[in-house]
Amino acid sequence: MFSRGRGHFTLGLVLSGLVAALVVGGPGLPQSQAQQVVNIYTTNDPPENEALFKELEAATGLKVNHVRMSSSELWARVQAEQPRVGADVQWGMPNAFARQAKKQGLLLSYKSPAWEGVPAEFKDPDGTWYGWSYWFNAITVNRDILAKKGLTAPKSWDDLLDPKWKGEVVMPNPGTSGTAYLAVSGLFQLMGEEKGWKYLEALDKNVAQYTKSGSAPAEMVARGEYAAAITWDQAVMSRVQKGFPIEFIIPTEGTPLDLDTIVIFKSAKNVEAAKKVVDFVGSERGMRAAAKLRSKVTRPGIPGLVTIEPKLMNYDFDWAGANQERIMKAWKDKFGK
Repeated sequence: MFSRGRGHFTLGLVLSGLVAALVVGGPGLPQSQAQQVVNIYTTNDPPENEALFKELEAATGLKVNHVRMSSSELWARVQAEQPRVGADVQWGMPNAFARQAKKQGLLLSYKSPAWEGVPAEFKDPDGTWYGWSYWFNAITVNRDILAKKGLTAPKSWDDLLDPKWKGEVVMPNPGTSGTAYLAVSGLFQLMGEEKGWKYLEALDKNVAQYTKSGSAPAEMVARGEYAAAITWDQAVMSRVQKGFPIEFIIPTEGTPLDLDTIVIFKSAKNVEAAKKVVDFVGSERGMRAAAKLRSKVTRPGIPGLVTIEPKLMNYDFDWAGANQERIMKAWKDKFGK
């Protein structure tokens, strides 16, 4: 009897200890272990996430839980969830959205020592966002079609308005594609909005098709369906490397860039783990991992997938973010088909 009662008493102590651990450390883990889990929102493509999270976990020992959506879908989710966003970190946020999130007071300020070697223009002076990679608009043409039709490759944005390009240009839809909105916003900043709308009206006469995806125009031109496309750098470079008869063109006026950022949300539950993610992304190891997947990374001396050094315009991310919804709706009203 005594022996059996002692066994029950011992079991009771064990169960009490487990309950205490649950209360102190959260669901099933002591607090020190729970901090090794980080919840990440991301717009990065699934193959990118697989490679980058594997490298992150190897470098830091963190366990990653993530949700992946398109940039507009994820931004809508963050807006719906605020002020308590359901992730610690967003790895992959267009810089225009990051700047808006800062103004809304959603971001934690963290001065990461890992980012000291990255130029100032790629990071927030208050440490609320860090730009880790960027891409830019480009024009591409099919050399075989140009030769067949006696066309000369455009050198500038204005060259695409020549009537000789009627029915020969394909570009993405600014209502669905970040690539297209970047181009439209960049043109408005180069020309002013009034002249920019007139430019788009003239360009529309030459556009044969607006695609949903930003990469589709490059594929169509590469396969000889159209002579010219407005697209983005990696979509062109990857097809040049595959041997398609296309050309990489940066307009003489300059081209806009989109900076991809990482942020920590002020409502983060795992702040120390989130800081480890930011440190890793800014480190040489993190940048080299990203450079295997991205056009350009922001740490000097680490080459990305696109070797061309473009003439970049002075792009106003704040203006682009503040006016995106209005411009996309106006474009749809004018040109949506």
